[in-house]
Amino acid sequence: MSKKKKPAFEDDLLWAYYHTTKKTIKEYIRELDRYNAFRSLAPRFRQEACVDDRGRLIDLYDACYDQDAHLMSTMETLYSKILGKRYALGTFDEKGKFHKDIAETKKIRGTVFVDLIKEIVKAKAYGYTAIEMLPDIDPTTGKLAHIKSIERRNVLAGQRRIVQRQGEYHPGWNFDDLSMKPYYFLIEDRTHPLGFYSATTPIILAKKFTHANHVGFSHTYGQPVIHGKCASDGVGDRNRLANEIASAATNKVIVTGMDDEIDVKNFASTNSEKIFTSIVDRADTDVSNLILGSESMAGEAQSYVGAATADENILRDRVSVYREFIENVWNEEVIPRLENFGYIKKGLVFQYQGHIDMSAKDMIKLMEVLSSKFKMDPEVVEDILGIPVGEQLESVVGVGVSVPDGGDGDGTRRMSDEEYYRRYGHYRTEANFLKGKK
Repeated sequence: MSKKKKPAFEDDLLWAYYHTTKKTIKEYIRELDRYNAFRSLAPRFRQEACVDDRGRLIDLYDACYDQDAHLMSTMETLYSKILGKRYALGTFDEKGKFHKDIAETKKIRGTVFVDLIKEIVKAKAYGYTAIEMLPDIDPTTGKLAHIKSIERRNVLAGQRRIVQRQGEYHPGWNFDDLSMKPYYFLIEDRTHPLGFYSATTPIILAKKFTHANHVGFSHTYGQPVIHGKCASDGVGDRNRLANEIASAATNKVIVTGMDDEIDVKNFASTNSEKIFTSIVDRADTDVSNLILGSESMAGEAQSYVGAATADENILRDRVSVYREFIENVWNEEVIPRLENFGYIKKGLVFQYQGHIDMSAKDMIKLMEVLSSKFKMDPEVVEDILGIPVGEQLESVVGVGVSVPDGGDGDGTRRMSDEEYYRRYGHYRTEANFLKGKK
């Protein structure tokens, strides 16, 4: 293991400012104008100044993520499709077949590597992620102890620089410096520099405004009005009846005079509240479609089975794009640094395994088809279904051998007497159940 070590950027070294409350669309538009100014100036800008400071834009992104349950659940669904025992380290043979290295793969399992994969995905959400990776080894787990994301507010992605204080160019460090490269690297989504949160942010801000209006509408028109008609013209009698009506919700009893009248005024249904709910539903649909490719994959029910199947295919294709992005980052940025640390051996490749995501019901059906056509390795069955099985009956000597007639004549194999006995506990007989013979 290399003894060289780069000091980490601790919290007391990097200064950032967080403003994630009371966000409006006007602030979002202003930050887009700032970014447009950076893109206009960047090709001919020579002064040392923070022209690509996206700190306020990150505030908007974090505010929407932390305060919108649908966006948070959608991202958790995406993580569930990407994480897990789906990836491995290994090598390719001459035929292009991937061979998993179990010992080396175990080294990249653990909390820090799960966080690393999440941060790589967040590079597509935020537009960039800066990673700090040091060769420290956790004495308890024996794995790397220090892989973390650098605060985005202190990163000038377009200028490839880390600044100590948000908004100030000096002091700072460049990613391209030779002393920085072994331990720090920047992940960018060059297709969408601002990340897909730039598309979800205005939708969620509008959704929050709609929620507030809906609450006000419900308080005003959501409850019926109790109308009381007092027979007396006295102010005291009217106040008494009004107090009785006001306390009726708690006491469940209204005491009136003989000639007093009480009735409930319900507003005519105009479906006005659907204006708000439809906007909220549309916002949730757009967020789901953007990140997962389908609203049903984020929990929305479909009207028919064919639509759900199509959405599953869209999600599978979308997840494969995320996985390819993760593989590229690992093989181009992470693997070379792990090799330099001496943490893994050289020549390995990070690869997602070619498992098809399907339900347990579909997996059982597939196993039934495969087991009827091919001899299955018991370890494969146990690895996929978690059910320990023994040797297949067809491979046991004396069991599953075809009868002398060679089968039923239609390409199928007739069960042998020995296999019949092992399966049912008695030998095959020429039983005639209509006559009661056994």
